[in-house]
Amino acid sequence: MSNLSRESSFLSSDALETIMGRVSSNDFEMILSSSMKLENLDGVEDCLLENITYVKDGEEVPHTMLYGQIPDTTQYVMPILPASSTGAQPSTEDYPGPHNFDVQLSKTACEKRSKWEFSSQLNKLFAVMLTKIPVKFKINSVEPGLRIRVLPIFVSQDSLGEPVKRCPTHVSELEKSNKDFEHVEHIIRCDHQQATYEKNPQSERLSIVVPTESPQPGSDTFTVIISFVCKNSCSLGMNRRSTALIFTLETLYGEVVGRKMINFRICSCPRRDMSKEEESNESVQDNKPEEKNTEIMSQDKKILKKRVKRLSKDSESVKIRLPKMCLKHLREIILMINGNRELTEGWRECLEDINKHLSLCTVCTYILN
Repeated sequence: MSNLSRESSFLSSDALETIMGRVSSNDFEMILSSSMKLENLDGVEDCLLENITYVKDGEEVPHTMLYGQIPDTTQYVMPILPASSTGAQPSTEDYPGPHNFDVQLSKTACEKRSKWEFSSQLNKLFAVMLTKIPVKFKINSVEPGLRIRVLPIFVSQDSLGEPVKRCPTHVSELEKSNKDFEHVEHIIRCDHQQATYEKNPQSERLSIVVPTESPQPGSDTFTVIISFVCKNSCSLGMNRRSTALIFTLETLYGEVVGRKMINFRICSCPRRDMSKEEESNESVQDNKPEEKNTEIMSQDKKILKKRVKRLSKDSESVKIRLPKMCLKHLREIILMINGNRELTEGWRECLEDINKHLSLCTVCTYILN
């Protein structure tokens, strides 16, 4: 049975089996998670002591020395465990890692009218509940023991420490999706024969783990089908909070060697909600240059309001038949000019039309120049 050397970070497999067979799980967890002095290891069997190499003044001490005979200066090496990807504060930073890990959500031509959408602009998935979504994983080199974990989280820092669980309505036994299914708390389902549903006993986070696969010939990705069984709008569940999925590529020992985060929203109208959020995101970006020229725009609006009041309802131009429409077009033009965007031919024709019918020579000359 091999000992733990000074340079080693892990106990050997034989040592772990021996320790777990003779020491209670509570004692073993306490030993791994602490940095106690040897004198405090009361109750540990000799088998554990035999698998630790003691170091004194840079030299190894034989394991035959019992803990009562070892001086206070004696040090020992404890196993270094990898940080848990399902802990209270999981990392949300993308990390391709040594395997260049990546997650892709792309639709084919036959899926254009499906019940899910993915926005590259927002890096966000929009889907109807119970919709099967193909998730493609790309790994440069598939090695034995590599696994992929899917973990839902709350994006906000105020809620990041909370586990994402289903609402009481969808957890109920009356829910059709719960029939003959054991892990009803999970908001994600995976159509994979080897998928395992896990729960961290400390953080109570729920996740799904699937093994990696080699891509089919002619492809550099393999696909896993997932679905969601709860909505973001469900009260006492996600409760309209922003959510995301963390995909982690892990070794058999839980070491993270790749990470990718994708936001998601489970709703009734994915395309509508995606369009709204994209428009809202664009307006936020467009408002940045607008804030710098607030005074100029307010002056232009005052001039336009005075001139547009004289607009005739019998105008020959359909585009500017109403004062509100005229103001709307001019406001868009001013925003484009202030944002250093070039006017298209259509917008210039609109300006000429306004100049012709409203006699706004001063304003239009200022904008065109």
